[in-house]
Amino acid sequence: MRVFHTQDIKDEAQVGTARRGVHRFASRLGFSDDRLSEIDIVVQEMGTNAARYATSGGCLHWGETLGDEPGIELFYFDKGPGIYDLDRALRDGVSSGGSIGGGFGAMRRLLDEFDAYSTVKGTTRRLTTARRSTHGTALLGRKWVAPPADDERRERARRTSRRLGAWSRPRPSEDANGDAYFVKEHGGETLLAVVDGLGHGRGAREAAAAAVEVLELWRGEPLDELTLGVHDALRATRGAVMGAVAINPARETFAYAGVGNVEVRVLGAADPARPIPTNGTLGARLSSVRVWPHRWAEGSTLVIASDGISATWDPAAYPGLAARSPQLLAGVLLRDFVRNSDDATVLVYR
Repeated sequence: MRVFHTQDIKDEAQVGTARRGVHRFASRLGFSDDRLSEIDIVVQEMGTNAARYATSGGCLHWGETLGDEPGIELFYFDKGPGIYDLDRALRDGVSSGGSIGGGFGAMRRLLDEFDAYSTVKGTTRRLTTARRSTHGTALLGRKWVAPPADDERRERARRTSRRLGAWSRPRPSEDANGDAYFVKEHGGETLLAVVDGLGHGRGAREAAAAAVEVLELWRGEPLDELTLGVHDALRATRGAVMGAVAINPARETFAYAGVGNVEVRVLGAADPARPIPTNGTLGARLSSVRVWPHRWAEGSTLVIASDGISATWDPAAYPGLAARSPQLLAGVLLRDFVRNSDDATVLVYR
């Protein structure tokens, strides 16, 4: 499971801190000096605009890319005023004093993949019951260690990034993450799961890790058998809750089994789904497992989130986001609906 580094950016000094941190991380991955210089420029552009225009500043995360191709992923977000005309802001030479704008063209040229999403303050929905707003800007960039000469390798990396998005972080002030996510393909079928160890800290992490060990043995078994296997394996731990989905795109099949409060939704389909989990705790109390069948249609988006993400989020508050990069969708949900009292995980599949 990936680990992300984080730097808040509210002033020019923190821009430099972020640039140096990303540079050191990218150096360890094996980037050439020329490509490191390009990454430096991107981080400088993101950070400078955050410090100048994002009202209360922004936040930059960086880590390794998903998949087998080594590279770096950068994710920036803020809760600033947003960008009214994002398409125009993406052109070279365009800047705005009221929102992040300058440097977008340079970022897009210097990164191998770039995506942006922004909603403008005053035009977005406020969820008054949760006291959460949905405006702000999010930027996602990826750059691989190898130059884009090997088209086959690069296309494999792109396929992974277009299909999957994943964010997971421990509760603030904790080193141990009690959440875990899991993805595995077998025989044309993909298993996706989010596990949330009870509580937080090392005990929760041990429970989540024990569940993942069982999931790694999956070879296409039905979800009820798999879930009961996890239940048995967690008896010696404090226990966990889990949402698991098996998808076969060729057969257009979707199956879900969940125990406890892990949120699962299917977006962008003619028949959206929000299946109901079984009450209980894996490793402690489980009377039965219900498997929900559903049709999986091309263009659908699956979101699985632990209860460290408030379930009050509404896709209607984010026009067009469900069709963007899965990682961008996961990051925006983490930005707007994370609970700082718990570990938090979002897994997105398209």
